[in-house]
Amino acid sequence: MDFGSDVENRFWPQKWPMVAMLGIIWGLAACSSSPDYTSGDRSAAGSDYAATASSGHGLAASAPRKSSSSLYREVNVKKSFIPKGKHARKYRRRLNPKYITIHSTQNYSSSADAWRHSLALNNGKLRASKRKGGNRIGYLTWHYTVDQYRAVQHLPCNEQGEHADFDGPGNNYSLAIEMCENRGNSRAATIERTAKLSAWLMKEYDIPLRNVVPHYHWERKGLSKPHKNCPHFLLDNGRPGAKWQWFLAKVNKYYKSITSGSPTLVSTTTVNTRPIPVITQAQPRVLQSTPRPTVRKTTTTRSKPKPKVRYHTVRRGDTLYSLSRKYGTSVTAIQKANGMKSTLLINGKRLRIP
Repeated sequence: MDFGSDVENRFWPQKWPMVAMLGIIWGLAACSSSPDYTSGDRSAAGSDYAATASSGHGLAASAPRKSSSSLYREVNVKKSFIPKGKHARKYRRRLNPKYITIHSTQNYSSSADAWRHSLALNNGKLRASKRKGGNRIGYLTWHYTVDQYRAVQHLPCNEQGEHADFDGPGNNYSLAIEMCENRGNSRAATIERTAKLSAWLMKEYDIPLRNVVPHYHWERKGLSKPHKNCPHFLLDNGRPGAKWQWFLAKVNKYYKSITSGSPTLVSTTTVNTRPIPVITQAQPRVLQSTPRPTVRKTTTTRSKPKPKVRYHTVRRGDTLYSLSRKYGTSVTAIQKANGMKSTLLINGKRLRIP
């Protein structure tokens, strides 16, 4: 939904509190690309710390548990694009997404939720120094901001943001998601919503799990700390570890729910192991119902003289079970008398009835 919508304006304050604005500008400058960053060089590298959460091979997937659109609705995405041709969208740089970069705002002001960040971006409040080798457009910008209630989209997914490493692969090839940290916001709910959004973006743009990376992944050469501790609450001692693997497992769970479902082992040569008889046009297959057990005792049958041999010519609709009822014998006896290994009957065939 456009920012100028009358419906949305009912929920947004008309004036931006100065304290909240300064908090957002300070927090996002700390998380996103700052004027001191230089470009990174990891365009060809997948995330080493994401590999263990990938799915294995040799598995056949069952049907997805839910549709992609259903998961998208759970994310509760609200579109509020920065006005085209203004502020951070003065310069349109095309994006073909290959990565998803996860950030945290590091902005703890109680009012700094997803809508407030959207308002700041739409009004061009998040400025940065534009310089060669640094920020390319004079603004900070990214694609989604997530809080406990919603995910607000600021840029189309085919446009680059300015959030990671300036003219490096982080900005040139990744979609950026910022997670809110404002007081009163549920971190657990925000992480869950971010995992769902990441899974949906993976499916939508064919992005592998190993390319879901933290801001830390993009190197900022020339700085004393080239790798940013971001998102700090998903890193261990400033580096991807157990917490990041835990987050990726969530992403992978939601991704499987809309793609492969639960993998199951299958034979490498045959999927359907049920035998299927070959039936020609002249030899139609005749279905057989379950035979009713015979009431004749084996001992009595053996003690009596063999009955006179009878014959029956198969007609359409005949089954071994119907013939056994008609002639007072059993399916097994008819099969044995005629050397049959299956229950298939062929029209016109003469059967011996014991």
